[in-house]
Amino acid sequence: MNTQMVSVTDLQRNSKRVLAEAAQNPLIVVKDSVPEAVLMSFEEYKRLMNLERDILKKKVLANMDRLAELNKHFSDEEIDRDIEYAKKHAPSSR
Repeated sequence: MNTQMVSVTDLQRNSKRVLAEAAQNPLIVVKDSVPEAVLMSFEEYKRLMNLERDILKKKVLANMDRLAELNKHFSDEEIDRDIEYAKKHAPSSR
């Protein structure tokens, strides 16, 4: 992937060309030599969002497995009792 930079001014003056370029390769938009944003194709954006979702899902599942392992010695009754205690003593969010 070849990432290039484009100035805000160039984006304003040549938006059609810049968007066509961004559809092929991501572009870093710079303002006063400072990166401000990234332009990329919608397909690339969807791919990155799906990748992020998959990574987050794996982390959540790994944490659930870890918690299940750590808490496997507690009975359902103990868990139910702890939940009721927490409900009774938790500060109200109102």
